Amino acid sequence: MRLTIIFLLAYALSALASCREETAVPADLAADYSHFPLELNRPVYYALDSIVLFNTVQGVVYDTSRREVRETLVEVSLAPDGREVYRGERWQRPSSNLPWTFVQTFSVYRTTTSAVRQEDNLVFTKLVFPLRQDQRWDGHTAFDASRDIVVGGEFLDVFNGWDYRYTEVGQPITLATGATFPETVLVTQAETDNLIDLRFAFERYAPGIGLIERVIDARHTQCRVCCGGDTAACIDLPWDQKAEKGFILRQTFLRRD
Repeated sequence: MRLTIIFLLAYALSALASCREETAVPADLAADYSHFPLELNRPVYYALDSIVLFNTVQGVVYDTSRREVRETLVEVSLAPDGREVYRGERWQRPSSNLPWTFVQTFSVYRTTTSAVRQEDNLVFTKLVFPLRQDQRWDGHTAFDASRDIVVGGEFLDVFNGWDYRYTEVGQPITLATGATFPETVLVTQAETDNLIDLRFAFERYAPGIGLIERVIDARHTQCRVCCGGDTAACIDLPWDQKAEKGFILRQTFLRRD
């Protein structure tokens, strides 16, 4: 009897160890990593439409601009912890017959569990791995999301309340520019719409390309300009009528060299 108990106990421990070994085997994430490729000297081109709200004596003015943007990773270096960090450059031009103008540098890197981009002294966790439907994460752990950013001469807490999550994984899409992708992942970042704040934001990524679409609509109102502070009259107005500060941005993939 004692030998039987010892045998059963040994078998159970062996089975438990086997289960632990199976769960410890890392998944092949190469396909997931391809949604955030890190390749030197391969420019990606985007159409960028932006609208910035300005307060004037005549009221709120929507200032619209359209540009072509080029982003290229130009060099790679090793961080103190040994990871590879890529430095990128962002250039833009108003039209294809005009010269490019330098805008800014940015940096990107990838770990086994995340893809990170740093720009304007802000660090964003853009993706987490593996790519799983409804997976949520905090994309702004490296900075206070409630901090104000100057937009159109006004202060706005653009990133306050954002909640990153995968809402589509493996979905095909055709963009407004005509570019077609058989497989993409959609990161919904913000969906707030209340009396005083609108925050709508998402990014879409495709294998081998990375970011193919980005939208941010961040607007705010105190219902003063439209309604003299009367919130009852303000609440049902569309944002195009009641917004007092903010911006709208749409970045869409054009091509890759």
